Amino acid sequence: MRHYGVIATKGDPMTTITAAEAATQAHVTVATIRTWCRRNVVSAVKSAGRWVIDSVSLARRIAIGAMRVRKQATPMIDLNASYTITLIADQGPITITPKVKRRTVRRTGQDITTVTGIVPLLADRIDTITDPGNRAHAVTVLQSASIVISDTYDAAWDRQAGARDGGQLRTTYRGEIPQVTVDNVLDLAEQLRVQLAK
Repeated sequence: MRHYGVIATKGDPMTTITAAEAATQAHVTVATIRTWCRRNVVSAVKSAGRWVIDSVSLARRIAIGAMRVRKQATPMIDLNASYTITLIADQGPITITPKVKRRTVRRTGQDITTVTGIVPLLADRIDTITDPGNRAHAVTVLQSASIVISDTYDAAWDRQAGARDGGQLRTTYRGEIPQVTVDNVLDLAEQLRVQLAK
C-alpha cells in the first residue's frame, strides 16, 4: 500500500522525496540521484516511472560524502623569496634568501635537508613587529636559525622543544621573539618537508 510521501514496508514507513528534491538536498544533479538509486546507494523504489527516495537513506549518503576529506592545495612556499632590511644604519641594507642543502650521511644512509636563511619564509610574522629595532633584532636572530629535515626517526629528539617527529623536523631557533614561536618555525618545516618531497 502506497501513501503520498510514504513507502509502506515491513516495519516503519519511510518518508520519501522526489529525485529533484533529493538532488537539491544533496547538491548533485538529478542524474546522479538516479544513478544512486539504480546502484542502491540510497533506498528508493520506482513508482509510475519515477524514483521515490527514502529521505533518511539520502541523509546518510550526504553525511558519508561530507566525511570525505577533500585535499586542499597547500600553497607553495617561495624558496626564491628574499627579505631586505637595514640592520646597521651605516652599513646599508642586506638581502636574505633561503638556501636548501641536501646531503646523505654515508655512515648511516640518513638523508638530511638543511634550510638556512629562513627570514623571508617568516616575513609575514616579522612584519607584524612595529618597532624597527625589535624587527632588526628578530631578523638578526632568525638569520642564524636553520631548519633540519631528516628521513630518520631518533628517539633522542622526543620531547625536545625545537623538534618534532622524533627529530625528523628540527630547528636551531629557540623562540626568542614573541611574534615568531618555535611552533611557527616547525610548522614551516612541515610545509617544507611536504613541498621538497615532491
